[in-house]
This record gives sequence, C-alpha cells and structure tokens, in this order.
Amino acid sequence: MEQLYIHLATPVRWLVWHPSQQEVIASGELNDLSELPQLHDKAQRCAVTVLVPGQDVLLTEVRLPAGSQRLLQQLIPNSLEDELASDIDSLHFAWPSNAKPAGVDTPIPVTVVSKAHMQEWLEALQSAGIEADAMYPDYFALPVTEQGSLLRLGASMLVREAQWQAYSIDVPPLFDISAEDITDNYELPLQVAASGAIKQAINLRQGEFRPARKRRKQSANLPWQPATIAAAVALVAVFAQQFVTYVQLGQENQQLQQAIEATYREAFPNTTRIVNVKSQLRQQLASVGGNASAASDGTAQNAGSFNMLGQLEPAFRATPSVELERIRYNGGTLQLQVNAEDFDVLQRFQEAAQQTGLTVSQGQVTNQNGVVSGALDVTTANTREGA
Repeated sequence: MEQLYIHLATPVRWLVWHPSQQEVIASGELNDLSELPQLHDKAQRCAVTVLVPGQDVLLTEVRLPAGSQRLLQQLIPNSLEDELASDIDSLHFAWPSNAKPAGVDTPIPVTVVSKAHMQEWLEALQSAGIEADAMYPDYFALPVTEQGSLLRLGASMLVREAQWQAYSIDVPPLFDISAEDITDNYELPLQVAASGAIKQAINLRQGEFRPARKRRKQSANLPWQPATIAAAVALVAVFAQQFVTYVQLGQENQQLQQAIEATYREAFPNTTRIVNVKSQLRQQLASVGGNASAASDGTAQNAGSFNMLGQLEPAFRATPSVELERIRYNGGTLQLQVNAEDFDVLQRFQEAAQQTGLTVSQGQVTNQNGVVSGALDVTTANTREGA
C-alpha cells in the first residue's frame, strides 16, 4: 500500500511513497493548512503519516520509580511541571507505548506539545477529510546514527543526535551542530520519512487525542445452509481459535495438546480415550455430515481448513508477534486477517507458511498507528491442482 507523508508546516509539503518499488510516486507543496483538501483523494488510497513542526514539540525525559506504570498519566506531567513555562493542563504529553518505569537510572522519553497545536492540526485534517492515526514530530523522521543526523527541510533544520535526543530549529541556527548533514542523500528532503526511522518514535496521537477506532463489520453468513454443516463449521472454529491462541502464547507442545484435548472432551463428553485428536476430530466431523449427502463436500472442506491451520503452526511459532484478527474458510481457501509489528514480520510469516507446502497470497496490507494489518489467502497444492 502506498504511503502518504504530510508535513504540516508552512508551506505544507507532501509525498507519496511506494514501499515495494522504493520510489516516490508524487510530491508537492501547499501554501498552508487551508489547502489540505487537495490531498483528500490521495489520502483515501494511502496509509497516512503526519509530521508536525519539531519546533512546537519538546522532546525531554522523566525518571520514575519502578512499578508506577499505571500512574504514568498523572506522574509524567507532574514530574515535568517545574521545567515547563506553561500550565501543564494546557499541554499534551506523549511517550512510547511500551514505556515502563524501571527506576531513576532508566529515563522515559516524553514529548510535550500544546493542546492548542494538536487541536489545530487535527481540525485541519478533519476539515480536509483526511484520517491519520500516526502523527510525529518531524525530527523523528531522521535515521538514528552514531554521529547524529541533520536534514534541511525548507526553513527548518531537523537534528537527531540519538533515538531520544532530537530537535528542530529555524535556519540559520544560532549554534554549531556537529551532526552529519544527510540532506543531499535524498532527491526530496521529505523522502527521509520513508527510511523507516519513524518506527523508533513517539506517536502524538494518544491520550485524549487518540484516534477513534472503527470496528469493521464482519459477515456472519455461513457458506453452507444445512444445520449439520453449520454445526461442523462452529466446531472447527472453536478448535481453530483454541489452536491459534496457544500458538501465539508460545506454549510448549504438551500444553497445546492438553488444551486441545480438554476442549475436545468438552465437545464430546462421551469420549473415553484420546489417541490422535486430529484424526478423531475428522471422524466426528464426518459423522456430523454423514446424515446428509448434500453436506458431505462441506464436511471435507471443514476438515481441510483444520489441516491447513495445523500446517500454519510453524509459521506462527517462527513469528510469535503475529496476531490473528479474523479467520474464514471459503471454497478451499483459508482467509486470514493478521496483524504484525512491521512489514518484515508479515513477510517472514508468509515465507514460513510457504515452507510448509502451503501457497500464501497476500492481499491488501495497511499500516495504521504502527500496526501492519494484512489479508492472506492460504491454499494447498491439491486445491491449486483442482482449480
């Protein structure tokens, strides 16, 4: 999916980047925020990342005692109150989503920006019909290097000395900067935003400015009408969820087997002995569909979906951070919607799945708020031959 980067300065610079082709698709400038509606159509087909002027966002740090994670919303503003000239009630504080107080020797990076600026930027985007879950100070677009990096962007100079040491200033600077000037490394200065450095950043859209989540409507229609097949599908879904949950939790095979067997015994309380739960489940599915000849093909397909889930086990184990959001079996294809922390993890999951003999086709992939969501169609060799 193409990426749209918007820098909300004056002028407003924007750039459309194609991750697969590693090239700029389009770019341009707008006079000010009032012209943002010109980017509406591009924003509809792209993942949007917004950069705001770093001069308006202070990057600092706080040191808190260990064990105070639940109180971060209160402790961080109060800890910085004496260092800030403005009333803390008028300021917005943001920090990494995985921040955990680990004692005074381990500081937590914090960005501070006025709520008025946040409201101005978000209202401008809303008026233009542009949704952006990711909003970062522009200096986070620079790569983290040993000697530090410097980029000239319009009338600003962006500097990143370390992962959590960065700032933006107006040109010309009032003091010497020793960081390496990387401006000439890019055809367009804003192209630096596509370098991937933003993964090591603080998203300003949190707390009261967190984006509203929209639940996707999922179809509840079953592909088979007979009641016996509906029961078989529901049973497979129970086992699939149990299976994937334990794989993602990284449990040992013995724990996984015990959990599956326990679920099996709950579904079939008359079972006296379990030798091979997968084989016995197939027999139960066959018996469920055996009373209706019209349902026999659907039963075989249901068993096929369970087989493919079993083949996907090594892929889930190889990429434990991959989360399964939705699963559906349709016409010999196992349709998965998965979430990953970045594109590389999703690619490793796909490669690991293909090594088991499955064919994995990638559909639409989006990157929202630092989470990569991808649609995958999984088929077997037999399915392809039959097609």
